[in-house]
Amino acid sequence: MTKQLKSALILSFGLLALGAGTGCISHTETSYTEPERAKISFATEKAGRVFYEALQRTPDSRRRTEKHTGVNLILIDLEHRTVTGPNAIFNKAVAFADSDRNGEITETEAEIFSRAWTRDDD
Repeated sequence: MTKQLKSALILSFGLLALGAGTGCISHTETSYTEPERAKISFATEKAGRVFYEALQRTPDSRRRTEKHTGVNLILIDLEHRTVTGPNAIFNKAVAFADSDRNGEITETEAEIFSRAWTRDDD
């Protein structure tokens, strides 16, 4: 066995032993964000009631507001989660319901929103 090969083997075993002895580097970070709530008005009391009742029946698939990013290497484990507050769901619902983008939800828009939003097919 040549001297270079012997040195390479010793170095390889040394790095392997060092890696096995140090364990794993792990880091988890969670950040919370809360967007500003959208400004909206309702043409009638019924429009507001229909909108909020539909929003309360939001399917679970639309309630998921957590984003997870992870990197796993041999000795390094990094994880980042972003959790978004309930205003994000409200803002998405307002954008969906206010189809003419005039800042006011009518009874017709609220009814359409109620039928479409509560389906759990996304």
